[in-house]
Amino acid sequence: MFNLKNIRSDFPILAKTRNNKPFIYFDNAATTQKPKVVIDKICDFYSNYNSNIQRGMYFLADKATSEYEKSREIISKFLNSNLKEEIIFTSGTTHSVNMVAFGYLKKLVSKGDEVLIGEMEHHANIVPWQVIASKLELKIIPIKCCENGKIKLDDLIKKINPKVKLLAIQHISNITGHENNIKKICSIAHKKNVRVFVDGAQAVSHKNINLQDLNCDFYSFSGHKCFGPTGVGVLFGKRELLLEMDPFFFGGNMINKVSFSESSWGQLPHKFEAGTSNIAGVIGLGASIKYLLSLGFSEIQKREGLLIEKMWAELYSNENIIIQSSAPPDSPILSFNIKKLHSYDIGSLLDEMNICVRTGQLCAQPAIKAFDVSGFIRASLCFYNTENEIEEFISSIKKIIKIL
Repeated sequence: MFNLKNIRSDFPILAKTRNNKPFIYFDNAATTQKPKVVIDKICDFYSNYNSNIQRGMYFLADKATSEYEKSREIISKFLNSNLKEEIIFTSGTTHSVNMVAFGYLKKLVSKGDEVLIGEMEHHANIVPWQVIASKLELKIIPIKCCENGKIKLDDLIKKINPKVKLLAIQHISNITGHENNIKKICSIAHKKNVRVFVDGAQAVSHKNINLQDLNCDFYSFSGHKCFGPTGVGVLFGKRELLLEMDPFFFGGNMINKVSFSESSWGQLPHKFEAGTSNIAGVIGLGASIKYLLSLGFSEIQKREGLLIEKMWAELYSNENIIIQSSAPPDSPILSFNIKKLHSYDIGSLLDEMNICVRTGQLCAQPAIKAFDVSGFIRASLCFYNTENEIEEFISSIKKIIKIL
């Protein structure tokens, strides 16, 4: 059974107060809080077997390497990748996007070719493609999205042509919480020989990800958005594509041979993991994924479904609140505005009431422009949030409306 009291006790920060009042943390789309098992796992590494990996021939190094590679196995099974070597550890989604943009895209394209990008994408899934497109003289073509933030499939189909080589899209919108049909999109793209890169940053903490079923070419996520540490993430790539792809970061550990005349790269996955990795972060990420699996995604989705239903009903029924979406989100991410009030003012007053939300442009300026707003108030929840917190949040919003 999903015991909310026990689960909340797993997260030390949820017991913290300010001015003797508890926090309400509704900024989970930006970063999630960390369970004690993750904190303890990181502390255990630094306290008991801190060493570099894949180098030393002694106990501590063997232990560190073993725990690091266990995380790769855990994540490979979690994502249902075909091979564990298809899991590359990065510093996060941004790093992963850059790796594919600068290491793989040039293998695909010629001058004048096109890259399709959803108009609702996070800046991290726009800017790297934009920069490499400028260097390679490619065209970036935006794909229209509906008011819920989903790709318009008819616009995607219309814009795929022989010059299109890659499509970059998010799995779940960081603004609306709505989910793209990645499997269908990949099917459409692959029929036209278009590769698909998926930003999964907002999906991994909320649902089971089956990469073999989705059949995307690349998939990425960040550890800090799924109850793991900051500064660590994952890039999945199909083996045959990773073999074609060039490293974009160079140094020790990723090499086969080095001489002053030339160097050659090691085998997967080490080819893409130059230097000393964020070992503690990778080990902590493995612990966070194990924690999620211990709760069970069916239970997580059931719990979050109740929170979505309650929050949506409260927001949608308030005549002073403007929601761009026409339907409740697939994940508990809800962005809105209040008539005649600026999102920053709302965020500041909510902070005084110990309520943490995100306000502003949400690292998605093209999406903000498409919605024709200056910014949003975003309340993003997860399974450890409560109905009482939602009621307190809505009550606080009503107080602010009266004040302003």
